Amino acid sequence: MEHQDSAARLAEAAEEFDRGEHRGNGAQVAACLANGLAILRESLYRRLHHDVETVLGTDSMLTPISDLKSQHQTTEEIEIYQIAESAAAAAQYRYVGQAEPWYLRWLARLRLGQRGLAAEVVERAESYLSAGADDRRLAFMRVLGRVLRESERAPLVLFRLVPLSVHIATAQAFGDHGTAAELRRQQISILPAIADCRQCHGQVLECVEQCPACGNPLWEFPWLTVAD
Repeated sequence: MEHQDSAARLAEAAEEFDRGEHRGNGAQVAACLANGLAILRESLYRRLHHDVETVLGTDSMLTPISDLKSQHQTTEEIEIYQIAESAAAAAQYRYVGQAEPWYLRWLARLRLGQRGLAAEVVERAESYLSAGADDRRLAFMRVLGRVLRESERAPLVLFRLVPLSVHIATAQAFGDHGTAAELRRQQISILPAIADCRQCHGQVLECVEQCPACGNPLWEFPWLTVAD
C-alpha cells in the first residue's frame, strides 16, 4: 500500500508539474527529486544519529527519548530544509517560473504528501527560504540540535556539504549537469578527500545512485573527518 501511495503521489506530482510549468518532463523531474532527496534524507539521518553513536559513542548527558519519535521529527525537519534549499536552487538557476510559492509547495506535497500542505510545514519552509544561505544552514543546525541532540557532535563540514548536495540533486532533476558538476567542485574545495574515492572518484552520480564505498552524495564519517 505504501508503495502504491508513493507511486500515485509521484504520478500526480508529474502531472501537476507539467500543467504548472507548461512542460512535458514532469515525470523525470519528480522522479529524480523524489529519489535524490530521499537518498540525502536517509543518509543525513544516518550521519547524525547512527554514525555519531557508532564512531563517537553515546553521550550519557543526553536525555533518552523514543528512537521512533526522534527519527520522525528529525526526518521531517530534514525534509523541510531540503524543500527550502531545492526551492532556493530552482530560483537561483531559474529552473521554474515561480520557485516560491509554487515550486516550494509542489515539492512539499511531493516529499511529504498531505503533511506538506500543513500551514506549519509551509511556514517553516518559507522561513528558511526568506533567509540567506548561511542563515538557513545555521537555523537548520539549531533545529536539529533540539530534535536530535547527538547531531551537535557531527562534523561541522557535513553541514557545509548538505545544502550543496541538495542543489546538485535539484540540478540533476532539471538536467543541468554543468551546474551539478560545478557544485561538486565546490564541495571538493571544501573537503578535497571526497575526490579520492577509488570507486566513484567524487563524481556526480545519477539521482538513483549512491556510492557504496564513500556514501556519495553524502559522505560517511571516515571521509568527513579525514582532515581532522
